Order: sequence, then structure tokens, then C-alpha cells
Amino acid sequence: MSIFTDNTAISQGDWSPGAETNAPAGEFDEAPDRRETNRFKTAFRPGCIIIGERVVLGMIRNMSRHGVMIEVEEPLREGQRLSYFWDEHRLVSARVIWSDGNRHGLENDVEAPIYDTRHTYRSVRVPCTLEAEIWANGERQRREVANLSLGGMRVRRLEARPGNPLTIAMAGVELYNADVRWNDGGEAGIRFAERLTRSQLSAILTHESVRFGKLIFD
Repeated sequence: MSIFTDNTAISQGDWSPGAETNAPAGEFDEAPDRRETNRFKTAFRPGCIIIGERVVLGMIRNMSRHGVMIEVEEPLREGQRLSYFWDEHRLVSARVIWSDGNRHGLENDVEAPIYDTRHTYRSVRVPCTLEAEIWANGERQRREVANLSLGGMRVRRLEARPGNPLTIAMAGVELYNADVRWNDGGEAGIRFAERLTRSQLSAILTHESVRFGKLIFD
């Protein structure tokens, strides 16, 4: 779920490196017209950054067409280049313009659309490969996870019908009262009874058994 409290312009001090760290302020001073239109939405939305071949979960706290402020338990340095995404349709290239603890300011290479309340967005899904133990109809199955989100996951070759209750164990995390949403014979969609916490999803994504798949965007 995403929570946006307003669509008002916030002060440059809320975003600039000078407000967050000891880095020199004025990152956007060269573009006064851009500063006037750089309107932020306060956000609380999961997002992922991509560093090399690793995908790291974070929480986007605010966003504009020019960048985001994201909380992520990953050391980043000013000037570092990376990519990030918060929906399934867009991968944004950016650079780190400030860091303060686990909060980081990212500046987009080019303007990118932001969250629009008129549209419905699915939870960010991370393509990955790991083995899950799934109990369905009293039997245990070892199945491969194809992608994972806060609200559910997609697995391959699951022998269960839509509506069947499931118990799941993967990467040290146990989940109860999940259920099958759909099953086409090759893959199945599973919904968790409760959304994963950030710590649970991070624990799964950082487990040594996890491998990340290719990210494909429209």
C-alpha cells in the first residue's frame, strides 16, 4: 500500500544535500526553473535499487520527476550511479547526490513520471530464484519461486488449486494461511495472509540461496 499525504511543493532544504548532510548545498542551483517545478510527493512506498547484479529493497519517502529520497540499508556514496524501480513498468537510472545514514537522495538522469493516484499500481515485484517449501493439502512440495513481493509470490509447478490454503517456508521465513490465487499448470500465484514486513522481505532477498533474475520493463 502506498500512502501519499499531499502534492505540495516542499522547500529546497527538505531535499538538498546541505539539509541532509555536510555536503555543499545548491545541487539544483544551476536550474532555477527546474527548482520551481520540482514538486515532491511525500511517499511511503517500497522500491528497489539495483547495484551491479544485486537488488536491494528500500522505502521511498518522497519523489518528484527529478528524483527520490529512499531509505535503504545499504552504504551508498555521493556520485555513485545506480538504477531503481518502484513499479513494474519503469527502470530509472540515477546518481546519489547525498547520503545521511540509511537515507539517500537520488537524482534521475532524465525526468520520470511519479505516482499517480488515478492509476492502480501493483506491489513492486522482484524477479528472483530460490527454493520454497510449500505445504498444500497436507503434503510438502519443494518449488522454485519466480518472483516475490510484499503481498505474494509466483512459483513454478505448484500442485494446488485456487483457494487452497498454504504454509510456506523459504530463506528462514515461515508464512502461514497463504492461499493460491491462480494456477495455470506451469506457474501459480500465491497471496500471503499478511503482507511481508520490510525486515522479512529483506531477510529473504539477502539470503545466500537467492539468485536474482533479469529485470524486464515495458
